[in-house]
Formats: sequence, C-alpha cells, structure tokens
Amino acid sequence: MATQSDQSQRRALQASLVGSTLEFYDYIIFGLAAALVFPQIFFPHSSPVAGTLSAFATFAVGFVARPIGAAIAGHFGDRIGRRKVLLVTLLAMGAATGGIGLLPTFEQVGIWAPTLLVVCRIVQGLSLGGEWSGSVLLAVEQEGGSKRKGFFGSIPQAGDPLGLLLANGAFWLAKAFTDDEQFISWGWRVPFLGGLVIIAVGMWLRLRITETPEFEQRMETTEAVRTPLLAVLRQQPVTFLLSMGCRIGNDVAFYIVTVFAIIYVKEQNLMSDSVILMSTMCAAGLAVVTTPLMGMLADRIGVRKLALFGLVGLAIGVGAYFPLLNTGRPGLAIAAAVFTNGIAAKAVWAPYASLLASLFPPETRFSGMAFSFQLAGIVGGGIAPFVAAMLLDTTGSSTAITIYGLIAVGISIFCVATVRGYNQPKRKPAAGSPAPVAAVH
Repeated sequence: MATQSDQSQRRALQASLVGSTLEFYDYIIFGLAAALVFPQIFFPHSSPVAGTLSAFATFAVGFVARPIGAAIAGHFGDRIGRRKVLLVTLLAMGAATGGIGLLPTFEQVGIWAPTLLVVCRIVQGLSLGGEWSGSVLLAVEQEGGSKRKGFFGSIPQAGDPLGLLLANGAFWLAKAFTDDEQFISWGWRVPFLGGLVIIAVGMWLRLRITETPEFEQRMETTEAVRTPLLAVLRQQPVTFLLSMGCRIGNDVAFYIVTVFAIIYVKEQNLMSDSVILMSTMCAAGLAVVTTPLMGMLADRIGVRKLALFGLVGLAIGVGAYFPLLNTGRPGLAIAAAVFTNGIAAKAVWAPYASLLASLFPPETRFSGMAFSFQLAGIVGGGIAPFVAAMLLDTTGSSTAITIYGLIAVGISIFCVATVRGYNQPKRKPAAGSPAPVAAVH
C-alpha cells in the first residue's frame, strides 16, 4: 500500500496529537470551572448545592451531545474523508471553547448567561464526539499494513495525559497570579482563551495535511457506504459491543483512582485530598512518556497481547489501590495511583487506538470507532464515580468498590481476548454482503 512521505506522516502525527490534547484540555478545564466558578457567575441566586448541581449539569450535557456528534462526524468522515471533518470539528471546538471564555455573567444578561453556556457546551460536545476518532485515524491510517501502527496510534493517546497536565497547569497559573476576586471576575477565563492557541496550532497543522492514504486507497475500489453507522450495527453488532467493552475497564479504573478517590479520602479522613490531585498529576506526567513507549512495545509483541498484559496489571492496581489508600500513607497512595494510571492503564490505552481501528473497515471505521468510543465513555467512566459512591454508601466499605473495578477490568479482558479484527477484502464486496472478520495480531 502506498505511503506518504516522512514529512507528511510527521505532520499527520502532530495534528493528531494536538487534536486529542485539545479534547482532554477542554474536558478538564470545563470540569474545573464548573467546580470553582460557574455556580457563582452563572447560577448566583441558587443555593450553593443547587448552583454546583446546575454547573455540573451543564458539564453532563456535553456527554449527552458526544454520541450525537460521533454519529454525525462518523457519517461524513466515512463518506467525504477524515481531513475535512476534522477541520470542522476543530473550528467548532474553537468557537465553543473561546466562546465560553467570553460569556457574560448572570448579573450582566440574566438567564441568557447560563443559556449561552449550555449552547457552548452542546457545540463542544458535538465537536468532541468525533475529534478523538478522527485524530486517531490521522495516525493509524498513515501506513496500512505496516508494523508501526501501535506506535502511530499511541501518539494521539498521549494527548490524554498531556491535556490533563496543560489544563491543570493553566488553572494553577490563573489562580497563582490573581486573588480570589480577580479569579472570579476574569482569571478563570484565561484557560479557555488560552485553548485558542492550541486550536490555532491544530488548524495550521491540519490545513497542511492530506487525506489518509489508507482511506484514499480503499475509496478507490469501494463505494462510500450510504449510512456507515447503520452498516456497522447491522453487519458487526457483536464486534461493536465487544469494542465498547474493551474500554470500560480502563475508564472505570481511571475515574475511581482520580475523581472518586478525592471524595473517599475526605469522607474517611485518611489524608488531604491534595494527595490525590498530586498523584493524578504524577501519573499524568509519567504517562506522557510511557504512552508512546507502550506503543512501540505493542509493535514488537502485538497490540492485543500488550493490552491484555496491561489489563492484568490494571487488575492488580485496582485490587491493591484502596487497601493501600486505607493505610493513610500518602507515599503509598501516590505510588498506587502512578502504577495504576501511569503504567498499567497506559499499556491498555496506548494500543487501544490501533486495536479499535482494526475492528472496522475503512469505509465504516470512523463511525464504528467514534460511536463505540463515546458510548463506552458513558457506560464506563461516566457513571463510575456515581456507582462507587453508591456502593460505599450501601456497604460502608471500599471492598465493594474494588470488586466493581475488578469486574469492569474482567469485562475488558474478555472483550479484548474475544474481539476479532476486520479482514479487508481484496476486491469490492457485493452490495449488502456481511463483513468477514479475521484475528487481530
């Protein structure tokens, strides 16, 4: 299969990294702002609890919009190409993120302020629904049939911890150089407006890239599918469900160790919640390095094998995390989080992109990946903190939470071991024929 020049590949990898970094950057800064300032400036006449709930409701709206955005972006990405869709998603993200940073407050325009915030969040969710899959495809479709897909696919995956670091760093700087009044007045806007720099770099890179060679070659011999998402659900329903299950264990472990752990240590009076924040930052910093290294390892030992090794490590980390947390020793808590999220989880996350891409043919791949990824995010990580809190309240023990995490990891182990990749036919298939499958090596 024809490949692009090394320079074109580097540009594509850079563009994929910037896009995925921006996705996680936007996700984190909105969550931080929803916790720190949105209740005061967009819902000032509500009680503190009601204001916080309202702010987090706007956060949740983005998750609801993401599967819709995934279906839309996937449809056009499979019909007209990845590059064109990614230009639109990036522009939409820029408008939404920058728009949030420029919104008037409730005191200035009344009910229009929270209304505009919800509109921006919906636009953000719609654009982010297809951004991850498109960014990944820019990377993994550069060399069809090559032995570097694991490494290529790990580059956009490194955007997860990088976006986390940049978002927390942006808010830390904004708070460090303003007092409380200045931060509430204008300081919180800086991280949102700062995101426009990432978007500008991403647009510059994406305008310089071409369509992915694997998609172009496939479209030379295969007609575009009229409704690619429906084709996936009709022809590969089991593969689609298994692809969702491949992500769930990693997501549940991440949100338990980061989000829920902050609540747990405060309620149990074990240690300062800043220890959990520090452990999250340490794990993210390490993950920026370990993710591409894991991608290179996947090319040597196999994508599936590395993912399974990572899931076994994740099970060990999840099983040991709360017992170590319950000792009340910050050093053990940080070490447990770094191993779980900085090493084991990245052995799953790094090859996940290339594994998922191998499950669907190019003509329906964008739709299959995007919709699977976003639904799994809701079913897995989206409800994990709520389920963990409910289990703690019901049982009064962290053991049930550990079992919940282990079950989620076990589901992913089964799905990764069971799912099989799509075997691309050499000649154009008959219309309506089912998709053959072959093993992912």
